[in-house]
Amino acid sequence: MKLLARIGLAALLAATLAQMPQTASARHDRWHQDARERTHFVPSLAADRRISLEQAIDSVQRATGGRVLDAKDLGSQYRIKVLTRRGEVRVVIVDARTGAMSQ
Repeated sequence: MKLLARIGLAALLAATLAQMPQTASARHDRWHQDARERTHFVPSLAADRRISLEQAIDSVQRATGGRVLDAKDLGSQYRIKVLTRRGEVRVVIVDARTGAMSQ
């Protein structure tokens, strides 16, 4: 009985050792595949860039030559209220991503 147990244990150990390098190799390959996938799905930093509210205010002041009365961040755009040199109150909308202005 002891002989059969030793043979069985030796066979189990040999099978386990034979599989270990493959398992380690498979883990290594999987890790690199995961790293490539993570790199592939990283969003572009340029797509997330926004101009700041201060930059939007400066642009509107330069474009209108007026004085900013109020400025609000609405998420994807800024709403800037300006008193022009002619004494008119205008609302200028500035796209937060591109800096494009519209009235």
